[in-house]
Amino acid sequence: MTMLIGQMLGCLIVAAGIGGAVGWLLRHLSAGPLTQQLMDVTATLRLKDQALEKLQYELKVKVSANQILEGKIIASEALHQSTLQELSSRHERIHALQEELTGTKQRLSTLESEQAALLAGVSDSEAAMSAQAAVVRESKAALEAAQQALALKEQELLPLQERLAALEHHPADTDRLRTRIQELEPAQGRVHWLEVQLSERDMQHRTALHEIERQLAERDRKIDELEPLHQQMREQEAAGDAWKAKYTQAVQQATDEAARFQKICIQVDDLQAQLTLHEQRLREKDDHIATLQRHIDAFESLQVEMAGQAKKVDEKEEEISRLRKRLGEVRAALRIRTDGGVAPHPVQPAGDQLSLQIAQTKPSTAPPKDDLKQIRGIGPAFERVLNDMGIVTFRQVAQWDTTDLKRIADKLDTVPDRIKRDKWIAGAKKLYEQKYGKRL
Repeated sequence: MTMLIGQMLGCLIVAAGIGGAVGWLLRHLSAGPLTQQLMDVTATLRLKDQALEKLQYELKVKVSANQILEGKIIASEALHQSTLQELSSRHERIHALQEELTGTKQRLSTLESEQAALLAGVSDSEAAMSAQAAVVRESKAALEAAQQALALKEQELLPLQERLAALEHHPADTDRLRTRIQELEPAQGRVHWLEVQLSERDMQHRTALHEIERQLAERDRKIDELEPLHQQMREQEAAGDAWKAKYTQAVQQATDEAARFQKICIQVDDLQAQLTLHEQRLREKDDHIATLQRHIDAFESLQVEMAGQAKKVDEKEEEISRLRKRLGEVRAALRIRTDGGVAPHPVQPAGDQLSLQIAQTKPSTAPPKDDLKQIRGIGPAFERVLNDMGIVTFRQVAQWDTTDLKRIADKLDTVPDRIKRDKWIAGAKKLYEQKYGKRL
């Protein structure tokens, strides 16, 4: 960049030197060397135009590279957005899986509580059955004891009955035996009462056993009903383990995606830094282009000035040829006068006669002249052409319209867009207001 600025400064110095040399040559040399110098300057300007075109091509290449970089950045942003959407969808899926897992855990806890209640009921039934079994065992033990006592009594009665049968033939023994039987009758009634009590207890125990068997059957039925629930609970636990594995895998994938997203963010930051660097370079290029545009404007002004100088050179050459012709006629007349002859009166056009008459001065009615070079984009050459057209004030420039712009651009050998771009009309209005204190 420094080398390019140095080259541009060198070009400006060379252009200034060329302009000075052309001015000096215009003042001191004839038209032939001036034409050669003008051709050299034109060739130099062409070289500068080629260099400018080359710089413009390099700028276009940089702009295309910047557009490619912007496309990459846009693609990275699109990938970033898609990654964010995918992460959000995966987070939603994970949230749904967590809710489903929570519901499954709640159902499992409900089933476990129901199973615990059933097991508690079964344990209570077993305790009641064990208590009733103990009562039955006690009743059986009492029944067995009563049966043994009854068997003993019957065994005791057998000898007595035998003795009664033997003593039937003996009345005294019979009476004694009857007395003994009367004594034993209360014990027999008590045995009968014990038998009735035993039968009642046996009936109660049978009812209790039947109820216990019914409760056991109900418990077995409930256990059979709980078997599928238990199997379902195992399946739910297996599904929960699977969901846990999937959740762990999803979390791992989300972590990986976050790492990838972090890498993409770093790449985007790098691309953003590169884009900022490229934008800075583009701004430098824009400044460089603006500088080149100013140089081009200066070169165009120089071209217009050279064209004006060439036109003046042609006028000077015509005037010199006319003066030479007149000088030859004057010399011929002087030679004839010196020889004593009569000098012929050459017929000259009225416009070609040499006159020393002093024209009578007239009061000037022209408006005061302003320095048009103060307007941005107007150089000495443009000011000279505008003055030749009768445009010498800021007010005249400020009152231009579209037709005037086209006509003046044709006279200045430029385009109307340049006048619009440099804002000659606005600049003239501003300078007029600053100089005269009035607004147009």
